[in-house]
Amino acid sequence: MNNKKNENINNKYYRENSRKYEGKLIGQDAPFGITEAFKMIRTNLIYSTSSEGCPVFAVTSAYANTGKSVVISNIAMSFAQLDKKVLLIDGDMRRPTVHKIFGADNNGGLSEIILGVDKDAKYSDYLRDTPNSNFKIITSGHVPLNPSELLSSIQFEKFINEMRNNFDCIFIDLPPIGVVSDAGIVAKHISGYLIVVRSGQTEYRTIDNAIEALHQTKANILGFILNEVNPKINKYKKGYSRYDRYDRN
Repeated sequence: MNNKKNENINNKYYRENSRKYEGKLIGQDAPFGITEAFKMIRTNLIYSTSSEGCPVFAVTSAYANTGKSVVISNIAMSFAQLDKKVLLIDGDMRRPTVHKIFGADNNGGLSEIILGVDKDAKYSDYLRDTPNSNFKIITSGHVPLNPSELLSSIQFEKFINEMRNNFDCIFIDLPPIGVVSDAGIVAKHISGYLIVVRSGQTEYRTIDNAIEALHQTKANILGFILNEVNPKINKYKKGYSRYDRYDRN
């Protein structure tokens, strides 16, 4: 693999992205500490599911605006850097973000797949490319009236099972478990959950409620990611200011 060539492609691709996400994705001149933090998360996830063929990881949070979509996008990218076939699915059909992060349109995605809008379409028709040929995304699609029902449907189960036969690992961005029930509904399909916590803004009680909501679905919580740490009050170096800790449960 020509790393220099891939790096140039990545830089060109991300320059075309929304400015809101500039500098937040690894491979885009990200500080060394941030890149290493995601590698640490990747290592922990690999060891936590070493016996599975194609693990399915999900991210959620206690409430909105924690940065969970950027976090799981970076984790997925770090896996793709190991030459693994990676799929990132935007399962947050209420407030989709993945398509914005990767500069893709959202005219057809998960909601259309589950609803079977195009009877002649294959799942592969909804895959979107990224600068890394090993890394594909499926956007959320148009916002449906009943996201929870779609995620609990047999059609969603069939979709996930087929994708597990075609990829080495799958990542799903889910809505905040403290706001809606969507994240817990798919627990039987998820190898492990990561809960993103925003530094200085998430109360312990809110986190406890999110954990309890997932436990009620028998979800496997792998750990927490502390996001948006203020480097002025944190003991770590500035390079670790955005994503600095991964704690196993």
